[in-house]
Amino acid sequence: MGSEIINVENLHKSFGKLHVLKGINLTVERGEIISVIGPSGSGKSTLLRCLNHLETADKGSISFEGEYIASVDSEGNSVYKKNREVLAICSRLGMVFQNFNLFPHKTVLGNLIEAPITVKNEDKQAVEKKALVLLEKVGLSEKKDAYPGQLSGGQQQRVAIARALAMSPEIMLFDEPTSALDPELIGEVLQVIKQLAEEDMTMIIVTHEMTFAREISDRIIFMDNGTVLADSPPENIFVKPEHPRIRQFLSKMLQSDD
Repeated sequence: MGSEIINVENLHKSFGKLHVLKGINLTVERGEIISVIGPSGSGKSTLLRCLNHLETADKGSISFEGEYIASVDSEGNSVYKKNREVLAICSRLGMVFQNFNLFPHKTVLGNLIEAPITVKNEDKQAVEKKALVLLEKVGLSEKKDAYPGQLSGGQQQRVAIARALAMSPEIMLFDEPTSALDPELIGEVLQVIKQLAEEDMTMIIVTHEMTFAREISDRIIFMDNGTVLADSPPENIFVKPEHPRIRQFLSKMLQSDD
C-alpha cells in the first residue's frame, strides 16, 4: 500500500429524474484492490464510468494523484478541467467492460496496439513488442492474428484486459468483467485478474463473483440505491455484516454460488 491514487468526495450523478449516485465518498490507495458489490441498479457501474470520464458527475469532486479531474464550485457542482487535460489524466486509468468492446475489424494484435500508437504516439515497433508480451501474459500468444469474432468470450475478455494494460495504466477498473461469460469461461478471466493482484496492480472491480471478491480484495464496498452502505475489509462484510440489507443480499448471492 502507498499513497492515495484516487479521491472522490460527495459524488452525485443523475440521468434525468433518476438520481443514480447520491453523495459517494471513496479513497483508493496505491496497490489496493477494492471490489464493489451490491444489487443491480445500485450505481456501481456509473461510479466507475465517472472515474474514467465516460460519464460526467453533477456534483462532487474527483482527483487522481492530487490532480482534479472535476473540482467543485461554491454550490458543490462539478467543474471539469479542459477536455484535453481530463483525457490525459484518464489515460492513466485502464478500463475493462462487461462486453469486451474490441474492434471487430482489427486482429487481436491490432486491438492492442491501436491506443498506444494513436493516443500516446508511441513507436509502433516498441508497442508491438510490448503487446506480444501482454498476450503471452494472458495466455493468448497464438491468437495474435485472429479476429475477435473467432474467439470465445473468455478469450475476448482476456484480450480486452491485455489491451487496457497496453496503455501502462496506474489503476485498472473492471466493470463486471465476467457477467457476459458462460460459467465455464469465468475462471480463465478471474485468473488473469488474480495475476495482476499478485503484481500489486491497483484495481477497482465491480463484480457479482462473491467468492472471488472475498478472496482477492483488501476492501469491499457495498452499494445500494446510489449510496455506500459499507466500506470494510472482506471479513467484516462476509462474516459479520452489520447492515440487514447486506445480509439479505449476501444470503441470495451465496446461495446462487452453491
